[in-house]
Amino acid sequence: MSLLQSQNVSSKAPLWLYDLLLLGFCLGQMPRFLFEYFTTTKYKEDLGQRLGIYSPALRRQFRNLQPAAWIHAVSVGEVVAATPLIRELSARYPDFPLIISTVTRSGRQMVKKSLGPQGDQSIFLPFDFQWITERVMRLIQPRFLLLTETEIWPNLIHSAARHKAPIMLVNGRISSRSYQRYRLVRSWLRPVLDKIRVFGMQSDRDAARIISLGADPKRVFVTGNLKFDQAASRISPLEQESLAQGLRLSADAALLVAGSTHRGEEEVLIGIYRQLLSQFPNLALLIAPRYLPQAQAIEALCRQAGVHCERKSLLLQGQSLKPADSQKVGRLIILDTIGELSKMYSLATVVFVGGSLVPVGGHNLLEPATYGKPVLFGPYIDNFRQISELLKGCGAGFEVKSGQELKAKIEELLQDRAARDQAGRAAWLAVEENRGATGKTIDLIERYVIKPESKLVGYE
Repeated sequence: MSLLQSQNVSSKAPLWLYDLLLLGFCLGQMPRFLFEYFTTTKYKEDLGQRLGIYSPALRRQFRNLQPAAWIHAVSVGEVVAATPLIRELSARYPDFPLIISTVTRSGRQMVKKSLGPQGDQSIFLPFDFQWITERVMRLIQPRFLLLTETEIWPNLIHSAARHKAPIMLVNGRISSRSYQRYRLVRSWLRPVLDKIRVFGMQSDRDAARIISLGADPKRVFVTGNLKFDQAASRISPLEQESLAQGLRLSADAALLVAGSTHRGEEEVLIGIYRQLLSQFPNLALLIAPRYLPQAQAIEALCRQAGVHCERKSLLLQGQSLKPADSQKVGRLIILDTIGELSKMYSLATVVFVGGSLVPVGGHNLLEPATYGKPVLFGPYIDNFRQISELLKGCGAGFEVKSGQELKAKIEELLQDRAARDQAGRAAWLAVEENRGATGKTIDLIERYVIKPESKLVGYE
């Protein structure tokens, strides 16, 4: 019995209140939404799906796929992490059609890119209102629902449970920021967690947090992090050479890759790069902003700093922005394309992972580690705290507190190839030793989701 039920409060009442709060939020965002809707193409392509309104062709596809396995991954990072799981699930159960949902358009593009024909069976996650999630559940009638990481959507979960679709949280994690917020609504959250059949959490810390929020300990298991199982390191020398040629890198160039950067970090990185050029004239910098619209602001920062910059998308088209102004120095490449960052790490001499010098929580440290690269990051790394400690502990990761420390560490690694290689080997080994989350997750799906009658024996 849930906490709300024990207090004689209907489990539906919080959902209606949640709907009202969500509606209020949407109404508050309406002016911005209407402006962007009528001045850009941002929402025109996907608004219908988010409202649970589908074309006749897609509705027929849903009927043909019933009962499908529904997997939800919010954006690019979650899609990449879930890809080995999706492929393994398809290989073991080829008769299970898959429907994959995302929140972002970049995530959906990544689904299509990573999964080929399977990616055609992708949709945008519907808005989490009861009347919408119920309509979508009736259309899809999923065999089961897998939610990745922290995608806890109350109405979606309740609708799936009402339609008797077993639910599993896959690669689950609860960041410190999310944990503090969830604790404020713990009494409302518990009835939602009661509907989830099994929790596959990344770490003991994540497992302890989900239990403290109301999950039944018997339903909670630690599977490890799916990101360790990414096949990113499987890249041939020929493909690496092609990537380098695509960036027009010379054979003797060193490359600093800054991945998933945020506002406030690009300016610091460009300043560091400007200073390093006097000592390392063949150093190139590739910045991959977390949000692609930030590319324009990065170009402005480059102009202010007198640094020559180019967009990757223009290089693909055979264009170059090399200016006639000889006072501009260096070579900065803005990665303004989707789904290429992971492979770009394979070309790096040194890697900095963004969202960590500013209070965002950090991004995926494992992608560069998989390629055997030394990984630098700032102090705001809570989203990947366990992985950061693992990399620091084996000498593969380096936490810096400021731009000055970042510059000093980059300079040190560029100067000392032996230290750089040693850190890279340690990074690769750390990833290899922690693989296996995909197999553990598939095992849980088979035992407790595909066969939901099995007895749960998690954290008893």
